[in-house]
Amino acid sequence: MEASLLEQIRFGYGPRGGSPPAPGGVEPERVLAQLEAADPVEVVADRPTLDQRIAMVAEAQQQSKDFKAGRIPALTVLPRLKQAGRADLSAWILAPVVAEAGFRERLVNFWANRLTVGLRRLGALPYLAGIYPDDVARPHLAGRFSDMLRASAWHPAMLLYLDQAKSVGPDSRIGRKKESGLNENYARELLELHTMGSGYSQADVTETARLLTGMWLGPEGSTFDPARAEPGRKIILGQSYGEGPEEIDRFLAYIALRPETARSVSRALARSFLADQPSEATVARMAAAYLDSGSDLRPVYAAMLADPAATATELIKIRSPQEFVVASLRAVDWPAEGQGKVRTPGKINQALTVMGQPPFRPRGPDGWPDTAEGWVSAPMLAARIDWAETVAQAVSRATRDRAEPVPIARAALGDLGNPDTIRAAGQAEQRWEGIAVLLGSPDFMRR
Repeated sequence: MEASLLEQIRFGYGPRGGSPPAPGGVEPERVLAQLEAADPVEVVADRPTLDQRIAMVAEAQQQSKDFKAGRIPALTVLPRLKQAGRADLSAWILAPVVAEAGFRERLVNFWANRLTVGLRRLGALPYLAGIYPDDVARPHLAGRFSDMLRASAWHPAMLLYLDQAKSVGPDSRIGRKKESGLNENYARELLELHTMGSGYSQADVTETARLLTGMWLGPEGSTFDPARAEPGRKIILGQSYGEGPEEIDRFLAYIALRPETARSVSRALARSFLADQPSEATVARMAAAYLDSGSDLRPVYAAMLADPAATATELIKIRSPQEFVVASLRAVDWPAEGQGKVRTPGKINQALTVMGQPPFRPRGPDGWPDTAEGWVSAPMLAARIDWAETVAQAVSRATRDRAEPVPIARAALGDLGNPDTIRAAGQAEQRWEGIAVLLGSPDFMRR
């Protein structure tokens, strides 16, 4: 399933050293075929599942009480949860490093960012957020957005991140007893960021919050608690809803098929893959495919891949820090024997943080930025140069300084880069410096 160099750079995480690309430019069917590729199971699956984590969190909470009371000598579950968090970080980097289907991995990252959760809360969330992309985005990449949206809405990490699990109907049984109230955080972001983006009112937000009451995180995971649900009819966007999980799902399916959602989703995809400011014609074609297919994402991807901007040979998008780190490791054919320092998650965590993208900690519910202005401050660019030197020096140590920078540069950029970049890599005094010149170049930072 080899992709062309342009396909690997624009729609994936860049070429992997030692693997010659397929000929030609962008062939939509070839890129779409990656949707059927197998996941890098050894990286993605070798971690506790969501159900296992929920059980571990409950056990860890009980252990904490027992430990404080002196009933047990040590905590055994919390270290396992922390190890799962470290494995999540490794998977975020390693899955796209080792994957053959770069487009598939880019989509996992895109959708997890579009429907983002982050580690800005304590409690169980830090141990659930890292599995969220694999639970929500990965199974629905080639399916319908409406199904992905429902998976996101009911995921425990989302219920915690945007406080939906705290929202109680004021007139519900629990609300009347405890004088609890609505929390509109998730309702607002659901309409503004996850779906429509426009075309709704504050009254729609409040009514949505009333409808969503009852969504709760119990001891065994996400559930619907009638005692928390606000009774009565809710009118949202001119539609009437009752109460219960079926009505919530009906609402999610409805807003997923709104024309505003089609445009918002299509614009976000085009902005991520094609240009910081995609043309309205591009967005309109993708949105039409979205609506015609009932939110089936494959036709939307096909419309994007058939757009003239998809085949342009000028690289104009700036790679995010995660994309840059992954692309650099792929370019030097990592992992190789002796590169332990490069693959240490702590090292990668530190590097990404300084570049402006601390893992699983987006700046807000709108996720990570997807335009150049979010990634090109002087300190962030300096951190990329530092990372380029770190990787280049590790490669030099692993290969006993036998890695040649010019072949690596040609494989990474081909004819898509500036010839001066390849020339500069070859003219460096030391081989590792030539590799650092490549990885730290403006050409390599673009896709």
